[in-house]
Amino acid sequence: MRIEDEIKNIIEKKDYDFWEFLKKAYENNIKLDIGHFILLNILIGVNDLYHKLSEKFGEEEARKILERNKIFAKNSDFISGEFLKDYIDRKSRVAVHNRIKDLKTLGFKIESKSGPFGGYKIVGYPEWFKK
Repeated sequence: MRIEDEIKNIIEKKDYDFWEFLKKAYENNIKLDIGHFILLNILIGVNDLYHKLSEKFGEEEARKILERNKIFAKNSDFISGEFLKDYIDRKSRVAVHNRIKDLKTLGFKIESKSGPFGGYKIVGYPEWFKK
């Protein structure tokens, strides 16, 4: 399993109901861009990948694999803001933070942690969202 291939597949995955997503954004007065969808795909996909790797290698080794690939922040199971910003083609992690805030407004449960061991991880989904 190549992590690079897994990440590419994660970003290209589009399994959720696009129209329901747009409807909820409209109801909450959130202006979406492709970055919202990319971040959501990465948060969900990396979470799934972490669980898959954990089953195969154990949680600690899975975390280290994702850390070595600069997906997880150092000594953490949070997805690095640096990693995320590169995928939405922005120079600032503020762009990531703003989109994460929007996703939280839509009902996604996303934990945020600041500092060098920080980042983001998805821990729950709104009822309307079909994963």
